Amino acid sequence: MENQELITEVIRSIEPLFQKKPNVIYEVRLVNQPFAEQMNIFFEWGRIGHATISRQIKAVHHIGMDQVLTFKKELAKRLSIPIRVD
Repeated sequence: MENQELITEVIRSIEPLFQKKPNVIYEVRLVNQPFAEQMNIFFEWGRIGHATISRQIKAVHHIGMDQVLTFKKELAKRLSIPIRVD
């Protein structure tokens, strides 16, 4: 799947979860699994002093670390929330 299509799909999946409430921290986490050649995309949010809630948005197969970093840069241009790679 092309990066732009993937980014559009991820943003569409995040929109209902991203409610922009006050005192809530939002974050996208990209988890790279190098031996499985897979990247999992999670959307996380939580209030200060409360448990963080995490939802898996998508799993992308056959992707390397360089592609993960490229994906992160392109996604960061379209989202206004922090993106972390693990």
